[in-house]
This record gives sequence, C-alpha cells and structure tokens, in this order.
Amino acid sequence: MPQPSLLPNKAMIAGARALLFNCGGVTKSDTIYIISNPSTAHLGELLKAEASLVSQSIEHEIVEEFKIHGQEPSDTIAAKMLAASIIFCLTKMSMAHTQARLNANNKGVKYFSLPDYSDEVLASKALLVDFKKIKNASVKIAHLLSAAMEIRLITTKGTDLTLNISGRKANAAPGFCFDEVLLASPPDAETNIAPNEFLTNGIVVIDGSIPCREIGILQSPIQLKIQNGYVTEISGEKADVLKALYDAKNNSNYRIVAEFGIGLNKQATLTGSMLEDEGTLGTVHLGMGSNKTIGGINDVPFHLDHVLCEATIYLDGNILMQDGVLTRELSDLLL
Repeated sequence: MPQPSLLPNKAMIAGARALLFNCGGVTKSDTIYIISNPSTAHLGELLKAEASLVSQSIEHEIVEEFKIHGQEPSDTIAAKMLAASIIFCLTKMSMAHTQARLNANNKGVKYFSLPDYSDEVLASKALLVDFKKIKNASVKIAHLLSAAMEIRLITTKGTDLTLNISGRKANAAPGFCFDEVLLASPPDAETNIAPNEFLTNGIVVIDGSIPCREIGILQSPIQLKIQNGYVTEISGEKADVLKALYDAKNNSNYRIVAEFGIGLNKQATLTGSMLEDEGTLGTVHLGMGSNKTIGGINDVPFHLDHVLCEATIYLDGNILMQDGVLTRELSDLLL
C-alpha cells in the first residue's frame, strides 16, 4: 500500500470529506473506484481511508501517468469504471475527454475529474464551499447561454471579443453530481458553453492565469488576437511559452477557441491551479483546443484554459456580468 510522504493535515482531511460526501454524496451502498498516479497515490489513499468510514466496496488503482490528456485507459480499467457507481480520478492527465468516461456516465456512474490535484488543492478552502447553493445560479446561467446567439466579452485592459453560440447548449457544472449531471471537478464550479468553432473574433487580454506548469499566475498580461475562431497572434511577456504549447504537435486546431466559462465559487482564488482558477467567482475563462465532450466538434488531445478578471459580459446585448460582478438576480442565487 502506498504511503504519503507526510501525514495528511486537518485541512486535507476536511477537503477529502467534502469531496466524498458533499460533492460525491457517497453512501454505504456505493461501489467506489479511485484512480491515481504514483505522484497522487497518497491522495487516493486518503480518499479511500475516509470513504471506508461509510462504504466497504472501494478499490484504489494506481496507474502510470498518461502521456497526454484524453488518453484512453486500458480495457481492464474501463471495465472497472463501468462496474463502479462513483469514480474519483486523480490522474495528472485528465480522462474526462475519453470514451471510457463517457461510457461510464452514460451508464449512470458519477465521475469526478480531478487532474490538477495536489495537497494544496485538497486543503483549499475552495473545497469547503456549499456547492449545492451554486446549483441554481449555474443552471440559470446555462439556460441564458443556451438561449442566446452571441456573447460579447469586454475588459478595461483591452479585451473585446465576440463569440457566436447560436445552437449550442451550455453546461451547468456547479461542482457536484446531480440528476443528469454526472461529471464534476470540484473546487471548480462554473457554467460553460462551446462556441461555434470558426465564428469567434476579436482581442483577448489574459490577465489572471493560464493554469499549467509552464505559465500559471500572470505577472503581466498576454494578448491574443482571434480570427475566425483561431488564435492568430500572441504578444506579452510569456508569449513564446504559450506559442510553444499551442504548436507542440503542429496542429492548428489546438488554437481554436473551444470554451467560454464563468466561475461561480466564491471561496476560490487564483492560485495557478486549473480547477480552482477556472471556478473563481468574478472570473471568466476561455478554453483553447478540445470541446467535443462539452458540446463542440473540435476533437484534439489538448485543452488549455485562460482566465480573465473583472470582465463584462453581454448576451445578445444584455448585461450578464459587469466588471466581474454578476447581475443582481444571479448574485442573489448564490447567497
């Protein structure tokens, strides 16, 4: 059995329990399947130990780290996923964009995609928010986005971007599983939509973070020019680093604007960690690359989020958020 290098602290234990019982709703009847890498095995063992206080049907599988996000697991693991009632996936490379995950969800299995987890994420106060209180706002925003034709995104730092979302269905993702929503990634709590891939145009000034190992929290903004859905120009202090990420596989579809998301977790802050950054209330994020599993058509093994602060959002000319603050109606739903 793998042993953590250090004993988990009280904050990590509290986070594990929030993840299992607040977000996952684990009960004694659940069959729990935990998947980790060697670097996250101690987190998997902590989840297993806390879950064992309720359920006796728990397996923790440790696998070697995948090479890319979206890599399919082995047939054996895929079969175990189908046999579970709830999965906690702590692999560094996300399996959220795999057929195995989709097959499990289609069978009614809850799936928690936790690719960016560390001791710090598990100990974050962002995991202790009452995710169920976020549901109404997340669902309401999803309805508004699904009914709209166009998003216009503006910031005082120079962002002016127009995204066509006609015919696309938004996704409520408040950080826990409920009803037909069987995929969650707490502490991320958000609503997102896949814009029409070739109809986004304008300028984006990224001033929050690009949550990946190579960049993280931004000390100075990065500006992107978007033409017909593609990032065509990049400027700023870490422009060369970002360009290298986009061009690593010489696939221009890595540069497609694939996702527009609105963070809704009031206890989250920008840390450089993907799941907390993209869920931070008052921020929006643009995902580049894959969007096939959220309602789009771009199927590539790459997805990178870009977080903006204090944005103003117009839906078909009507304000949804101004300078990072949601309309009064939506803000009241988060109380």
